[in-house]
Amino acid sequence: MGFQNLSLNKGTKNKMKKYRDIFPLRFKALQHAYGLSLSETAALLNVNARSMIFDWENKKKFPSVENLNMIATVFGITTDWLLGRSETIYSNESIKWSEEAIDKQLHSFWHFYLCEHHPEYAFEERRSLYYSLPVRANIAVLMREVRLTSLYWSMYYAENGFKKRGVNARVKAFFHMSKEEAEKFKPPSRKELERADNLVRLLMLSKINGKNVANKMPVYDIEAVCHQLLYEVHGVK
Repeated sequence: MGFQNLSLNKGTKNKMKKYRDIFPLRFKALQHAYGLSLSETAALLNVNARSMIFDWENKKKFPSVENLNMIATVFGITTDWLLGRSETIYSNESIKWSEEAIDKQLHSFWHFYLCEHHPEYAFEERRSLYYSLPVRANIAVLMREVRLTSLYWSMYYAENGFKKRGVNARVKAFFHMSKEEAEKFKPPSRKELERADNLVRLLMLSKINGKNVANKMPVYDIEAVCHQLLYEVHGVK
């Protein structure tokens, strides 16, 4: 009986060691895949200090249950994958949790934009037919990162022959910005424009013979980045 308990204790300790080793690598893979800085990751996860993010990815500290849940919700991933208990990155439930959290935060302008330009994504019953789970996870992260004003800025910029003159005024007028809001408004950075372009690319469906074709390929491939980090750290492919 004593030997059996000893065996169980060893097994439990091995599992503890496993998730404390795997979590930092997979957490780092999420940041690398999306090109997130420590500050951006902290803001996404509603964490006060970027030093906490650094500690998590370098095995100095382990996140609380609440923070683990926030990571899973923001990135649309399963907590079992994050902790090394599963190789399944996404599930219908993990994506649904992420999208429902966004729905609670979205401004009415976002709903207008999606219904007007991407109705296949705007309506939940159609979303699962046209977008794979990895693509939906990509979209969920970008919708948290990209300001809607940046999407319209990019759109008006293209319509204006890629000339900036007059674009700011069109964006401010469309969003009915107050004088104070207009003074604070800044055009998107190059990084945000890149993310905005990727968001549009993910939302936009291709057509074959006039019919929409499902979008299955993510822009940000978590699995590929995770394998690359694993190879760099442990020499394992």
